[in-house]
Amino acid sequence: MKFFLLYLFFTYSLLASTFQSYDKNTHLIEYSISYWEDIDKNSSINEIKNITFTSYTKARSINFGFTQSVYWFKIDLNNLNSKYHQKMWMKIAYPLLENIDLYLINKDGKILKYKQMGTAKPFHTREVFSHHFISELPFDTMSTSTLFLRVKTQSSMQLPISILSSEDLLAEMEQNNFFVGMYYGLFIIILLYNIVLFIYTHDPNYLRYILFLVSFILWQLSFDGLGIKYIWGDFRWLIEHGSSAFIALSSFFALYFSRNFLNTPLYTPKMDKVIVTMMSVTLSMSLASAFLPYGTVIPINAALASLMPILLLIVGIRVMKHEYRAARFYVAGWGSFLIATIIFAFNKFDLIPSFYGINHVQQIGSAIEMVFLSLALAHRVYLLQREYIGKLNRLNDTLSEKVKVALNEARMKDRLFVQQSRLAAMGEMIEQIAHQWRQPLHTLALINQDMYVKQKLGICDEEYFDKSHTRIDEHLQYLSKTIDDFRNFYKTDKSKVLEDIGNLALNALNLSDVFLKYAKIKTDLNISTNRKVNIAKNEMIQVLMNLIKNAHDAIIEQKIIEGKIMISVDDCAKGVQVRVEDNAGGISPNILGKVFDIYFTTKDQDKGTGLGLHMSKYIIEESFGGKIWVENTNTGACFIIILPVETEHA
Repeated sequence: MKFFLLYLFFTYSLLASTFQSYDKNTHLIEYSISYWEDIDKNSSINEIKNITFTSYTKARSINFGFTQSVYWFKIDLNNLNSKYHQKMWMKIAYPLLENIDLYLINKDGKILKYKQMGTAKPFHTREVFSHHFISELPFDTMSTSTLFLRVKTQSSMQLPISILSSEDLLAEMEQNNFFVGMYYGLFIIILLYNIVLFIYTHDPNYLRYILFLVSFILWQLSFDGLGIKYIWGDFRWLIEHGSSAFIALSSFFALYFSRNFLNTPLYTPKMDKVIVTMMSVTLSMSLASAFLPYGTVIPINAALASLMPILLLIVGIRVMKHEYRAARFYVAGWGSFLIATIIFAFNKFDLIPSFYGINHVQQIGSAIEMVFLSLALAHRVYLLQREYIGKLNRLNDTLSEKVKVALNEARMKDRLFVQQSRLAAMGEMIEQIAHQWRQPLHTLALINQDMYVKQKLGICDEEYFDKSHTRIDEHLQYLSKTIDDFRNFYKTDKSKVLEDIGNLALNALNLSDVFLKYAKIKTDLNISTNRKVNIAKNEMIQVLMNLIKNAHDAIIEQKIIEGKIMISVDDCAKGVQVRVEDNAGGISPNILGKVFDIYFTTKDQDKGTGLGLHMSKYIIEESFGGKIWVENTNTGACFIIILPVETEHA
């Protein structure tokens, strides 16, 4: 943004020097101007010759404000400085005049030149390619001639006229082109800058500002006459309605942008209602300007454009009191534009005198305004960025602690998840214990009954008693061993040690022996390696029992008569491979990729939780760093586990 300030300072310096250099040449030619108001609008040049004109004695450029009358102007060229022996040019530097009839008449009343000019005429008919109205005056007859101008317009009746030599005209046009290039170049830079920021930030305030900027540029092009010269040419609608429509539209977008940028519903609710009302009026006038005559709507639109910056300046000052720092640039911008607009509007209503540069004062004010509004938007983004950075720093202050808490919670959830999986299988394990104890308890009951009967009959000798005691002791040891096996399985110790996978597979089969025998399912354990793997024993047994139980359930579900589960433990390139295979026909391809998903099960709700295989995958891959997957074989499903082998420690 420093570039904009430097650009503005540079532009101001150049314009100041331009005005000074031009001012030296503006009074080289002396002539007098008089006028006559044709209220009936029907007087001809022949009638005008004999009418007494009123001298225009005000010390300012000709300006009668908005009027419905036709004005005739008479310029006596008899006092023309005789030292300029070259082409002379008449120039009217107000591009909004619609109809200008030029008559150059000699002292005998003969018309030496007649030329029609104004926005009502096609642009290509102009003598000079300029947005101003310029016409050549024949030098050889000028000193004895009188220039008459008939002007009819719906805009302000102004006639900033000058008669210049070719040299002076060329110098003035060069200076004007330089000013136009600097002015619109600055606007293009600001426009592109804000478009880039909008694309980068997606902040709707930038879009609202861009709409205001574009509508203002279109109005300025209409007012300067540059729109006709470079863009829309002889397109009649834009010539007749563009200036009035664009000034109302730019007022609407200025209000729309300001309301959202300053957040007036929050900071100034009462003034916000005024802004909303003004928005409705300006939008209605912009639509009306598209159809109603220029002379009908332009006084209203000009008045609205004069009131709008006053309103926005007051609102900006009020918002600034709420410590909204970006409003400082906003107030500075609209303050500059307000001063320029007031000067410009008062001049149009003929309330203040014209002076050189009066037609540029609003342009200079608007350029300063747009720079400050861009600064306001940029400062707003800076404030938002600083606010977000502050929030981020505050979050970072506690982030480490929050991460620790989150990790501890995650670890606790993992432990609970593992325990939940085990508890889900506890019911089945209790049932297995019951099955495993049923036969020994039945045998103990028979031994006890037999001993009681023989004791009553007196035939329980010492040999029979010792034999029965031995049998009871064997069955009690069996029951005790069963309790120890299941108690060890449900320990939550997850410490890893080097374990023989073959032994763990055998343990898993022993723990599953009851429900396998009950279902008459045969098992086949093939161990071809004794390499040890660094794992948690009980977790590995849990995984194997899950796979064995799933194979058991599949065989029962498919009603396989000769069910069989085959377990193999082998070496492989990546470590130790464990395969658990059944002959239940395999898993449907539609669900093969979902079997490890949490809570996914094909069993009835009271028979399956969908946790077993998911937990098995978690233990193998997350805890042991291995890999588990399932594939179908010719006879059934085969779960394959790969466990990496680490260097064994003594």
